[in-house]
Amino acid sequence: MKQRSSLFYGALILIQNILLGIGNPIAKYGMSSFPFFLYVSVRFLLGCLFLVLIFHRRIFAGMKASFWKPGTLISALTAGAYILGTLTFKYTTATSAGFLFALPVIFTPFLMRFVSKVKIAKKKYIPILVVVAGTYLLCCGSGGFTFGPGEAMAVASSFLVACVFEFSSLHLGQMEPLLLAAYQAGFTGAVCLVLGIASKEAMPAFTDVPAAAWGALLYLGIGCTGISYCLQNFALSRLDSTKAALIMCSQPVFTAAASFLLLDERMAGLQITGAAIIMAGIIYANVMPEHRTGGTP
Repeated sequence: MKQRSSLFYGALILIQNILLGIGNPIAKYGMSSFPFFLYVSVRFLLGCLFLVLIFHRRIFAGMKASFWKPGTLISALTAGAYILGTLTFKYTTATSAGFLFALPVIFTPFLMRFVSKVKIAKKKYIPILVVVAGTYLLCCGSGGFTFGPGEAMAVASSFLVACVFEFSSLHLGQMEPLLLAAYQAGFTGAVCLVLGIASKEAMPAFTDVPAAAWGALLYLGIGCTGISYCLQNFALSRLDSTKAALIMCSQPVFTAAASFLLLDERMAGLQITGAAIIMAGIIYANVMPEHRTGGTP
């Protein structure tokens, strides 16, 4: 029964990554019509509004005093991870960033050790190494790799994502996943709204923006924010942060597939091999029996 449960919750993260993978090339198009921070703000606030309208009863019922401290911590980490991760693309190549964004899978085992006091079995590192190797081939295998300010931002973003996974996994057993999803979206949207106003950004007139760009914003707000955070939080309520981070490494695969279909971007043979290795590592990790050593769950 535990094995089936693990597969089910792993599938939720996989579906999340399909939504995000499709959303990455869509975001590339949509963001060209809007100022950055205000666009992100509208996206996340739209996701928050969607969740409140659909699940308001469960969200309001979950508003307990014990929620706000860990909920605010997780939401602040979410906002920092997203903003840093997006700014990364201004200072480095998408391929280098794609590889470094997979680093939560490296950080989470150590965070589990110090935050949750849980040590994962040594054999769990095998699929981690396999996925990291596949991600390198997919994102960096056909070119070089350097380390500068952009790469440092990507590493910092990945560390914050790992923290989001670990603290979510630790606390979601005692909080409402839908409330946390709405709070993460609303908090990030509010932070970006403040940054947009501070940067003196101005939203363009409604009629000056192509209909497709508004459609992209709608998909990103509902699919890649509202629904995505719900899937992530329901999964992390039962799944450990390392396995979730491992499955998150599938996102570059779905991004590459969506970019091929939507933008006609093609992968080289080495990149296709990397994508196959990533999926093989994820499948291996999910059929591996659950076993933790040391500490308490």
